[in-house]
Amino acid sequence: MTHFLMFYAPFIVLIGGLVAAFVIAPMDGAVNKQIEDDK
Repeated sequence: MTHFLMFYAPFIVLIGGLVAAFVIAPMDGAVNKQIEDDK
C-alpha cells in the first residue's frame, strides 16, 4: 500500500491541484469583482 501511494501521490496531487484551480478560479474572479465594485 505504501508503494502504491508513493507511486500515485504525484498524480493525485496534480489532478487535485487542477480541479482545485478550476473550482477556485471562478470564485476568485467573482470575489475580486465584488471588492472592485465596493471601492
